[in-house]
Amino acid sequence: MSQTILIEPNEDLRKIFSLNLNTFAGTDVIIRQSAEDAIQLLKILPTISLIICKNKIGAENTALRLVEHLKSEMLDIPLLVMGEVADISDRALCLPEPIAWEKLIQQAAKFLGVTPEELARRVKPDYVPMSLSYFYDITQTPCDVFIRIKKAPGEYQFVKRIHNKDVFDFNAIKKYEDQGLKEFYVQRDYQQYFTTFVTNSLVKKLERTDLSMEDRILTTAHSYDVVADQVIKIGMDQATVELADAGINSMIMSVKDSPQLAGLLKFLFTSKVSLAYQHCHLIAVMCQYILSKQSWYQPKHLEILSFVAFFSDITLKSNEQISINSDEDLRNSNLVDEERQAVITHARDAATLLERHPGANEYIKTVLMQHHGKMDGVGFNDCPGEELHPLSKVFVIADSFVKILLRPDKPSSKREILPILYAQYTNPSYQKIIKALEQKFQ
Repeated sequence: MSQTILIEPNEDLRKIFSLNLNTFAGTDVIIRQSAEDAIQLLKILPTISLIICKNKIGAENTALRLVEHLKSEMLDIPLLVMGEVADISDRALCLPEPIAWEKLIQQAAKFLGVTPEELARRVKPDYVPMSLSYFYDITQTPCDVFIRIKKAPGEYQFVKRIHNKDVFDFNAIKKYEDQGLKEFYVQRDYQQYFTTFVTNSLVKKLERTDLSMEDRILTTAHSYDVVADQVIKIGMDQATVELADAGINSMIMSVKDSPQLAGLLKFLFTSKVSLAYQHCHLIAVMCQYILSKQSWYQPKHLEILSFVAFFSDITLKSNEQISINSDEDLRNSNLVDEERQAVITHARDAATLLERHPGANEYIKTVLMQHHGKMDGVGFNDCPGEELHPLSKVFVIADSFVKILLRPDKPSSKREILPILYAQYTNPSYQKIIKALEQKFQ
């Protein structure tokens, strides 16, 4: 069997690519963390059949480094690159991101000598998991829905639990969640059909004007979770863009009519809204608080900052990653190297993701890139300077306030949080922003 080196920092994508490379292209996948790790393996195992890598990981120009090594050692190993790289087309095939796993497998199969006919004969997994967030705001499904039951080590049985066109409500799904269920399954052939159905249903609901405040926030939270899941699976397609836009507009509506902070916090916590959306929604609320005290405030400013709030952490996958707000937090975390790297570059990664969103203007991309105080979107700046865009400064303060508020090991009282911000952000413009936030709480 052939062997393929895969260099992909995102754990979820790595699992998807590895499984499907093995299943459909019939190759053993060897995971490596960087170009240098791969090069060390090639020194002892030069018979590798294919290398698949990200164009860049952190500060390492991964694809370029591998091209240089392959040329210098005269190794005729195909290189498949995820992301664009200039001037290597003579030695590698670059696929523009986001990349659907099916397209990646097709290209890998060509390099490995697997014919389209052989690829078509491979047995596809029959069922794909769908998180419960896909089911909270629908009352029927366009296809049958299953749960997975473990029969023996590595052996599962799929049992139908919701029939096509069955009528159900949120409470029915909640019962499954209370029993410990994390996800349902749908047959693979219906995956896109089901996802489109859910996306359309959510957009239609979010566009209603008669939703209560509580229902609007919950539906927006569920939409956020679906967008985050779709971004990992397929990137920013048209359906994901439409759902994100509907979610952002709905969030703006609820932020403008937001209850007092204490009441909002109680609702967010007792409703089991994901930490990711708690963070997103509260940032938008704090930005609105600050903007309302600015003489230059225009409605478009809240739209920009709400957009950034929605996408700022969309590439992060764990609550611990989302909670980090400084280099010290990162050093003290329990994250593995790959997860740390994702945190370090998440501002830049989010900005890159939005290159495929037609509504992401330069203001949005700028604030998104600078939302941790760094101009290049990499790492953290504990005391950012005056060079940041004015809206970026507002976002930095709002984000820091919310990060402290949501951390169980940090102060939860606004009277305790504000002095922390004053002490950290000492430049004059930031002090004025903190003062504006303080006035809102007086």
